[in-house]
Amino acid sequence: MKQYPILTVLIMLMAACGINKKNNSREQSQVLSDTAKKANCVFLTGDEQNRPVISWCETDKSTGIKLFYMAFFDAERQGFAPKIPVPIEQSAQFHEEGMPKVAFKGDGTILAIYETSAPTEQNRYAGSVKYMVSSDKGKTWSPPRYLHQDTAAGKSHSFAAITRLSDGEIGACWLDVPLRGGGNGRSVKFSKTGPGNFFHEETILDSVACECCRIAICSNEKGNIAVAFRDIINDSLRDVSMITSADNGKSFTPAMPFSKDGWVIYGCPHNGPSIAMDDKNIYATWFTGGPQKGIYYCTLNDRLQEADRMLISTQGRFVQVCRMPDGSRLLAFNESRSEGALQYNRIVLNKLVGNNRYSFEMDAPKSQASYPVVKAFGTGNVLVAWSQDDKIYYGLVDAADINTPVQKTSVAAPGTAPRLNAVKTVNPRDPVCGMAIQAHPADTAHYHQQVIGFCSDLCKGKFLKDPGAYPLQQ
Repeated sequence: MKQYPILTVLIMLMAACGINKKNNSREQSQVLSDTAKKANCVFLTGDEQNRPVISWCETDKSTGIKLFYMAFFDAERQGFAPKIPVPIEQSAQFHEEGMPKVAFKGDGTILAIYETSAPTEQNRYAGSVKYMVSSDKGKTWSPPRYLHQDTAAGKSHSFAAITRLSDGEIGACWLDVPLRGGGNGRSVKFSKTGPGNFFHEETILDSVACECCRIAICSNEKGNIAVAFRDIINDSLRDVSMITSADNGKSFTPAMPFSKDGWVIYGCPHNGPSIAMDDKNIYATWFTGGPQKGIYYCTLNDRLQEADRMLISTQGRFVQVCRMPDGSRLLAFNESRSEGALQYNRIVLNKLVGNNRYSFEMDAPKSQASYPVVKAFGTGNVLVAWSQDDKIYYGLVDAADINTPVQKTSVAAPGTAPRLNAVKTVNPRDPVCGMAIQAHPADTAHYHQQVIGFCSDLCKGKFLKDPGAYPLQQ
């Protein structure tokens, strides 16, 4: 009988240890969004003091009303303060590759940027990129303004990315209208804020880019800017290119392809790159469906010479990168897993220290978690957020707990992908996004005894969920 209390204490200690058996991290997944609404498009940034700020979108399931929120991180309670509504037009587009987002100028002024849908008979994918300004921490907002100078109806402007520059202003880049002779590709443009918090002159960075993959932009304290995007090279070779500026956006280098995956795809992957930078290097990560499919990472120096190229995951998608204060890099991505007939996505973190790589999995077993975002703050803290089951989750991780070693995967020299076999389909354009697929679709589906072509598995999935919503163009 006297042994029972001791046994009880031992059981309690073992149970307590079991809580953190995985590691000693503070990581506990928490729901951020309203569980009664459909939520997506989570984004992380930093305020004027680089303290974490999160934004996300919600849609009322019964009325379809669209809502946009932001929230400041509360360091004392290690969670987010009450959400702040950001007024947004009901024509706003809620999709992860071109999601609404916020950025902070050096003086604390907030800019919210988003894209809208404004279809016409000639172009059902027409739309604009707009922004609003708040000078009182989100309590009030200016009326919407156009980011781009051309505001004529029926044109496509979308997939904007933003960053704070070393002079405290906001730099933005986006996909704009095709230039003459640009084929199916779209131009890439850049602009920055100036007096009155307006975006002023815009600069053409590239003439032919992939039509619907997100752009990445980042900057450092020396006035350098890097822009990465999925380029269209030699017809349908869709590798990733980089453009840089050394004078806060006054001038830019020509685009230089660096991923060299040899990915030939007659469509849009809906999966753009992510980049971070310090005073010396640019850190890039991206997805390719080329001969060696998966997500990759590399380091680029100030002459855009590549080093440390790694294959991170053959089953990974939607990767994001950020840099820790100690110089290590963090990657966050969703990775597909199988267990019997069940398929699910886990959120995985990788920490890169020199040539060594370490892994950590967020606590979301057997889930459909995707589109993670990651931000470092403090000296060793990591904030991760993602979409899962129409909700937004987030978790805190101690960077020291990302410590499971990962063996480096050898990568063959970049090559050229083989040409795709021609497929006869009933539709010349993707029924979901409208992209021309010619005779080489990225994916197909059999529907009503017809072979339907799609530009990507994402568009195929949307079509199969509700075929009636997407009439075929014969």
